Amino acid sequence: MLVLGSPAITPPSDAAVEQQKPMVTVDNDSSIWPYTSRATTVEERTLAINMLIAGDPAETRQHLEERSRGEWNETTPDQEDVSVDGPDEPVGTATAWGRADGSARYTYVNPTDDSSGGLWLDESYQLHDGEYFGSRHHIRAYESPTDDEWTAIQAHSEHWDWFRLGHTVDSVETSQRYVEREFMDRRYVANVTRVHLGNDHGSDANGWVTIVDLENGSPLHFALIGLLPGAMLANRLSSRTAVRAVATSRVSRALVLAGSLIGLYLGIRFGALAVETRFDGVDPRLIVKTFYPLLVVGLPVCTYYLARSLDRQTAFAAGSIGFAVAILFDYTLLGVTRLPVNVLVHRFSTAIALGFIAAGASRTVRVDPEDHDLVRLGVLLWIVTVFAPLLRSL
Repeated sequence: MLVLGSPAITPPSDAAVEQQKPMVTVDNDSSIWPYTSRATTVEERTLAINMLIAGDPAETRQHLEERSRGEWNETTPDQEDVSVDGPDEPVGTATAWGRADGSARYTYVNPTDDSSGGLWLDESYQLHDGEYFGSRHHIRAYESPTDDEWTAIQAHSEHWDWFRLGHTVDSVETSQRYVEREFMDRRYVANVTRVHLGNDHGSDANGWVTIVDLENGSPLHFALIGLLPGAMLANRLSSRTAVRAVATSRVSRALVLAGSLIGLYLGIRFGALAVETRFDGVDPRLIVKTFYPLLVVGLPVCTYYLARSLDRQTAFAAGSIGFAVAILFDYTLLGVTRLPVNVLVHRFSTAIALGFIAAGASRTVRVDPEDHDLVRLGVLLWIVTVFAPLLRSL
């Protein structure tokens, strides 16, 4: 049974508001604003509409849910996002495109040729492909509110951000191509083309929208290796020269610190993914409550204790670079290739915070009372970087 969104009719208050909506003709007299919005206003614009499917909306949805080539997960209603900025997308484990009850996004539609007949349309349904605590493709579908047969789709890829406790959009173009392939070379699809509409605001949108004409239509495993052999090598070389032994020992201890941060951070990511995959229907909030403390407390505590045998410079480098490499591995394994600038700045700041904690815990600093402020500075910066993304979303 086809389920339509609940449109909220909002007649424009004046001509100026309408001029802010560059409408695009869809079918007959219908037109659509080629963006989505957090609220029923153009000032809250978010991502660009990047697919328009001409054909029976029910057939479009059936194709995505039942005939797709992808490894799609079905979502249960009680598995909602635990993001602080409201419920986003839930997670599931069954195959085929599944329903995802996320944060509402609206688009402006005018189903007639009357300029005063526009309305704000809530999404008709949401679908996703991927893991809740990993990366996934996510679409919001907007079906025509009249008898016109078309479906507008906003598709984007996103990943779970342990610092935001929510999902971060990393690409629009990637998911657009991904969903395009669902309609390529299908017997019931007449044509798949792209049209440039110029709606290139937000993420990596390039202004090209995919037009699909239907025939009837008008758990990864990460092994931390190479660390203990370094310590064994240091023992073998100790008989040669004291200087080389000390240097090698310092390097090995620095590698242990960096490797532990990498292992712990990736353990949080893929540990959560493993629990999600193994235990069908587990509440995401329970997973967050289990693994989030390891991030907030475990990383700085691990940094502090493993840096105690290092000198200040080596400790700072091992702590900050180790966490930076963990972030790089994390995004690489998730397939994330594009990040907002503010996310990059945040991760850099977090790496520096762990570097300060490591430097403050080092052997060099502990014997110099004047440098004890490094730990306090690192902890303060860590608290700010961990909780600032959550506070911004309130």
